[in-house]
Amino acid sequence: MRLKYRLMWIRKQLSGLQLRTTLILTTVVLAATGLTGTMFLRASSGIVLSQTKARARDLAHALSLASADEIKGRDNEALMRIAAGVLPDSGLCYVLFTDETGSVLASYQRGVGNITQLLLEDVRRVSVEPIDRPRLLVHRKYGARVDVVYPVCDPDLQLDDGPVPIVGYVRLGVSLTAAEERLAALAHNVIGLAILITLLMVPLGYQIVHNVVSPMAMIGDAARAIARGEMNVRVDLKRRDELGDLAGSFNVMADQIAATHNKLVQLNSELEERVLMRTRALEDANQRLKDVAARDSLTGLFNRRHFADLLAQIFAESSRYGSELSCMMIDLDNFKEVNDTLGHQAGDDLLRLTASVIQRSIREADVAIRYGGDEFIVLLPQTNPEEARASAQRILEIFRTDVDHDMPSASLATVSIGLASRQDDEPCDGESLVQLADEALYLAKAGGKNRITVVQPVRRPNFADGI
Repeated sequence: MRLKYRLMWIRKQLSGLQLRTTLILTTVVLAATGLTGTMFLRASSGIVLSQTKARARDLAHALSLASADEIKGRDNEALMRIAAGVLPDSGLCYVLFTDETGSVLASYQRGVGNITQLLLEDVRRVSVEPIDRPRLLVHRKYGARVDVVYPVCDPDLQLDDGPVPIVGYVRLGVSLTAAEERLAALAHNVIGLAILITLLMVPLGYQIVHNVVSPMAMIGDAARAIARGEMNVRVDLKRRDELGDLAGSFNVMADQIAATHNKLVQLNSELEERVLMRTRALEDANQRLKDVAARDSLTGLFNRRHFADLLAQIFAESSRYGSELSCMMIDLDNFKEVNDTLGHQAGDDLLRLTASVIQRSIREADVAIRYGGDEFIVLLPQTNPEEARASAQRILEIFRTDVDHDMPSASLATVSIGLASRQDDEPCDGESLVQLADEALYLAKAGGKNRITVVQPVRRPNFADGI
């Protein structure tokens, strides 16, 4: 058991805020040290390169002045002596003296092949461009060097205005090897310093974070105890910093929680009663919402979406108890003409009038549905074909009376009704019953409209007798 708790403690420490914060702090310090060292090394490298370029230019300028007469007189031996004298102690890789076309008059190099890459196709010529613009070149064997070409002016011609004639050039390269070695040593020192700072930051950062996290852990334990119902738990932390203020605020909060606990218990029963009342009200509202969703917004009758559930339920009850069930399919005749001549508002009024006529002509147990457009369906439970025909006849008569009285301008509108019953037609399901009523309605429309038609189950005539 001890081992289990010890493992749990170790796992908590490894995933805790103290270790993660220490790692983040150490990483930030290491990254800042590394970034600072990198920027310092880059700046140092830039300074060394800039200083080397300036030194190379100064050397080239001094050599151009010292060798002007020898270059003009093409004194190769004197030029070699000048180069040999300056090369050993100046850090130069090579020195070349050329005439004004770039043909080499004399050269001296430190290491065989140092100037090979400078030679043009004609091995006695080198490029003398760009003039007086030091640049960095890298030799695969001898490393980096600063290369500069400096013009040598005619010493005998000093013109007050206009350019001085050029008799040749001095081209030299100053090695950066020594500077790179110094920079490498500096880089090693920077890396060592970063590692040392990191090693120092791990224990120091851990201790700093521990002083912050430990009081927070105490507050967290107290909060969990209060959550378990231990209302007498308080944080005993004597500090004058923000964590002390946090502990004091926590204790004040705990006092308030304990003071209000009894009130919450007292109010709980009242709240449960209110919730029960609200739940009942919500159920009533949901039921009203379902009624609204099941109704057609224009006519107030059940809509087609709700009709499928009603049809299956009513047909199943009729089949189970062997009771009568009739279906009435109603369609407005000449509805399109009313819409086209009188407008859509008149069409809507005619649909509402038809729905009102249907509701007033059937029983309370019957179910009226707006099937779509100008089509309506009425399901008549426990109604035989004769009773269904009587209801259909009432619809025809009341519709005619209401149209003549309320909408005489739409007098061309009539209704056609198709009837089907479960007893006579023996449909296998509710959809088949509706299909039979639809076929009867088709016969009524084809037979001249404004009539009631029944589909005969055995011998179906082309058109049933209308009224």
